Amino acid sequence: MIVQCDFDGTIIANNLSLLLRERFAIGDWQKIESDYLRGQLTVEVSNMRQYALIKESRGKLQEFARQNVEVRPGFLEFAERCREAGDGLVIVSSGLDFYIEAALDEIGASDLELHCARTAFGEDGIIVSYLDPEGSIIEEGFKKKWLARLEGQSDSVTYIGDGLSDLEAACAAARVFATGHLHTLLSAASVAHHTFSDFHDILRQMRRL
Repeated sequence: MIVQCDFDGTIIANNLSLLLRERFAIGDWQKIESDYLRGQLTVEVSNMRQYALIKESRGKLQEFARQNVEVRPGFLEFAERCREAGDGLVIVSSGLDFYIEAALDEIGASDLELHCARTAFGEDGIIVSYLDPEGSIIEEGFKKKWLARLEGQSDSVTYIGDGLSDLEAACAAARVFATGHLHTLLSAASVAHHTFSDFHDILRQMRRL
């Protein structure tokens, strides 16, 4: 089995991406976010536009991430259980490499496989790009494309997520654990899933399945 897991709002209980934009973005990032939530932009394009509004250095933003990360209870135990069972645990996030890598290092999980947006820092803000499993630049479907790749490596992929950006991939996964807005969206669409509040919940449910 392979577990594909989101980062913001899932592995961590808070949302570093949102905190970074609230603290450092210069300009109307909220309008871009609203367009995404209304379905007018993909999450990939939304992040490209919003992070162009942040002019701070990589080091300053990484330090902010380290100081503000709140790991969801049970995650480190869950990661260890996956290692012991020989199950793959792969983080696939529409978030950005610089803060996710810093946060994972801070919580002692920097060895986990990670696929997320890549960034470059310049005078015109942060340049964001998403690559599919073949290395091509894409502007939509990042999480679902990685799900398809992982499905080719295992007979079963379990998906764990919390938000709108997880919906497409979650609907295509064999088994889903959802919290927050993703739970609401899946319930509205009558898509079968399991709910959780922390990773201890997931471990207990997985033992019964």
